[in-house]
Amino acid sequence: MLAKKEGASVFVQYIAVGTSRQFSRGKTTAQERLPEIKKAAEFGNFTYGISFQGDQFMRLDSLPKKEIIEQIEDINQQWQPDIVCVPFRYSFDQDHRAVSLACITAFRPLPKNLRHQPKIILEYEEPYAWTVDTPFEPNFYFDISTMFKEKISLLKCHETQVRNDPFPRSPENLERLAGLRGCEISVKYAEAYHLLKGQPL
Repeated sequence: MLAKKEGASVFVQYIAVGTSRQFSRGKTTAQERLPEIKKAAEFGNFTYGISFQGDQFMRLDSLPKKEIIEQIEDINQQWQPDIVCVPFRYSFDQDHRAVSLACITAFRPLPKNLRHQPKIILEYEEPYAWTVDTPFEPNFYFDISTMFKEKISLLKCHETQVRNDPFPRSPENLERLAGLRGCEISVKYAEAYHLLKGQPL
């Protein structure tokens, strides 16, 4: 939301969409999720793509890494972004970990004449963790005080993914996390990231 307010073009790549079981509702399907993605894109005014649909969903950790890496490399060449956000590499979601590791390879430093190089690569914070040996270490923040309500509205576009509190992705927990990160930089609400690569834009 902040990037759009600053006039940036935003592209979101959904690596996989498909059917998965949900403890609170049995399962969610691609037929449910695809309209939610479209609704979120319209609300957030961003462009999006989908790499895999069907059996690969929730099985990204079993795919040859090369398949995911090449998808990300192609997107990088097509869009040539200045800023890239990637999943938390120690997520307890195996699909998030698979994508994060693929991103590390896809965005590896190479001469610019061989491949586009984003100027900033950020690892975003997930609102849940339960192991003590894989903490998220924020070192890059964005003040989202003026747009926190819009962030929650964007979350609610993905209706099948919203849960009641107490739950890590509940709106109430996201507000608690944003408040905590805001305190760390003396604002009301903030998002925290871990900077993997950075240079002036």
